Amino acid sequence: MSPADLAPWRAACPACGAPVLWSETTAGKPLPVNPEPAPERGTVALSVHGGQLLAGVLRRNQAAGARDHGRPLYAAHAPDCVPPRHGRTRR
Repeated sequence: MSPADLAPWRAACPACGAPVLWSETTAGKPLPVNPEPAPERGTVALSVHGGQLLAGVLRRNQAAGARDHGRPLYAAHAPDCVPPRHGRTRR
């Protein structure tokens, strides 16, 4: 899948403003992923079905097999999301 193929799902993260791809898990939940493949730590396989970007979250051994077959994997955005603090402090 080329970057041009993913263009319809590109957006900015509402929390931190970083670019993300909005996908949907097989359970129907939204999953923002980083827009560039993550060869070392990616565990999300993306595919397009019926005009929807679907995300399959793979287990470690499944991800290793996908990498061995040359499939690009992406990383979920949540671990990388650093929202601006806007002067807020923790209590």
